[in-house]
Amino acid sequence: MRGHIRKRGEKYYIVLDIGVGDNGVRKQKWHSGYKTKKEAEKTMVQLISDLEKGEYVNPSNITLSQFLSEWLEDSKKPVLAPKTYASYSDIIRLYLKPLLGHKELSKLTPSIIQKYYSHLRDNSSLSNSSINYHHRLLRQALNHAVKWLYITKNPCDVVDPPKRNKKEMQAWSISNVQKAQEIFKDSPIYLHVMLAIFTGMRAGEIGALKWTDFDFNNAVCTIRRTAQRVTGNLIFKEPKTENSTRIVVLQQTLIELLKREKKKQVENRLLFGSSYKMQFDGYISVRADGSFMEPDYVGKKFHKILLKNPELPMIRFHDLRHTNASMMLASGIDMKTMSERLGHSQISITMDLYAHVSVEMQRKAVRKLEEFMQI
Repeated sequence: MRGHIRKRGEKYYIVLDIGVGDNGVRKQKWHSGYKTKKEAEKTMVQLISDLEKGEYVNPSNITLSQFLSEWLEDSKKPVLAPKTYASYSDIIRLYLKPLLGHKELSKLTPSIIQKYYSHLRDNSSLSNSSINYHHRLLRQALNHAVKWLYITKNPCDVVDPPKRNKKEMQAWSISNVQKAQEIFKDSPIYLHVMLAIFTGMRAGEIGALKWTDFDFNNAVCTIRRTAQRVTGNLIFKEPKTENSTRIVVLQQTLIELLKREKKKQVENRLLFGSSYKMQFDGYISVRADGSFMEPDYVGKKFHKILLKNPELPMIRFHDLRHTNASMMLASGIDMKTMSERLGHSQISITMDLYAHVSVEMQRKAVRKLEEFMQI
């Protein structure tokens, strides 16, 4: 039964079952003001027909601003990672609400949305990638508006958002890696750099590692969490995808480096005594006094050291992950193993990111084959 009639006082009301909310609770909509039961029943038949054909619209003058607040808090906050939730909140608060928030949801057209993207492109410093992110957020929200029967169609489906800027992948060569080992050896982030180069771990994953995550006997490390600062607070959380939680095999040189670092931390704890900061005891990413080295600090320190050493190409700390992937490809490691080691949710992500590297390797192989055939 999709609806029924109720009488209150002298009036008849239609109570329509319009679906189930994200929390599993049945959602109902009351339509009021009918003088006779027959009139209410006739209207109810039409409303149920519209509902079954997907043409029913929840009668409401709710604005986009009101809807986005409802969607963000009721639907997204329980499931989003803190950093993603903060990102969504900022876009909605700083851009969508000021520029589109006053529009009634039912009157939001593709033309209005297209003009919004054009306004951002012409009057802000946002890149095409950032504006595309706005589009994906708004489209996701309006899909819920369709699901919740506020609107029948998503206007974002027929809008042309700016294409994302394609970032050029940067990676160090083997000779660069060898030089980096010399340059970073006496720096406080040497361990971070080596782990990133030889395992492909993300900065946040390295920062969240504990000594209990390592099994030196079996030469493996288990990545269980990531460190990040969100709205001023340092948090440790589970990786964003199931595949990001993974076991990574370690080279013997890394194991020796880790053992030396662990021994040094024990010595520092004795050296500093009561002034040693115990809050992050057990984590590998700490300074001599036990204070935590955040991923952001590691990235900035990495940049500063490269500025002082121009013989190394300037790259981001995250590009060490790409360096690791390039070295794996050059070593003949297959895409599936690469994907598992890097913690990608799907092998297609690995292939999309590093297909150009694979093609270049094929070209080199073809040239070698041509040289061989000419002998």
